Amino acid sequence: MGKMLIVALLVIGSIFVLIILSVQDRTEEVPELLSSNLAELQAKALCREALVYGMNKVNDGSVITSPGTNTRTYPNLEVLDSTIDSIQYISNATNDTIEISSYASYQVGEDIFQHKSTAVVYWAPIGAQGAMYANGDITVSGSAVVEGNLFKNSNPRLDFEELFGMTKAEMEAIADTVLVDPGPNPTGIEDITWVNGNLQVTSTGWAGSGILVVDGNAHFTGGTFTGIMWITGNLIINGNNGFYGAVYIEGGLMLEDIEDVNVLGDCLIVYDVEAIIAAFADVSLVLEYEIKIFSMFEDD
Repeated sequence: MGKMLIVALLVIGSIFVLIILSVQDRTEEVPELLSSNLAELQAKALCREALVYGMNKVNDGSVITSPGTNTRTYPNLEVLDSTIDSIQYISNATNDTIEISSYASYQVGEDIFQHKSTAVVYWAPIGAQGAMYANGDITVSGSAVVEGNLFKNSNPRLDFEELFGMTKAEMEAIADTVLVDPGPNPTGIEDITWVNGNLQVTSTGWAGSGILVVDGNAHFTGGTFTGIMWITGNLIINGNNGFYGAVYIEGGLMLEDIEDVNVLGDCLIVYDVEAIIAAFADVSLVLEYEIKIFSMFEDD
């Protein structure tokens, strides 16, 4: 009986020793695992910060892109207490999108962790990145179609001077055509047209282009317009018509008077950046741009 007890104690002791050794091994592995995971996180964070740096360099004009590949190394650029390897810029044939990739490595002991972050960006006109802007709500119903972003219930309110770089009085002073309380379907709407009073378009054959400012209300049941239209009052669209560019609706001077914009009928409103650029270029106004992110992805 005594021998069996001794044997049992020896077995239990051996098992206990094995458990202790196993725990010690795992305890030694945990810091290494934590260190490895931390290094990976650091490499990713480093790469993302470098990617932001690369986008800022394009945005502020420090890096001039042209169709093709442009790789820049930054051996002394410190980001998050470390350095990045390089930033690569790839522009497509028309230079309207730029693929920016940042490459970074982070070393812990003998282990080196590498990471790559990529963003596809494009140039967008500041303040002109949607089909319609309104201080009130925008409702699209029936057969009407809007292709592009809708910016409704604008806060802060729409700012004429911020978009055009001049006040309304200055715009009216340089307008090619100034109309006062025109009748239905006024002609000669091109370049810069300023309308004092309400605008009514009923003819399907009516066409206008450029920059159209209506200092009043506008009602369209027909016609086509290409460019930028700014309306200080309210807008009603309920006909067979088309708008290409961007439309801005203040909805009135007083906040309590702002009405919702209803787009009805067989209407098509398309955000057309080329039409916006052309409208500014035709009258020698400066259109400013900013970098916007189209997509982002990461590769280990």
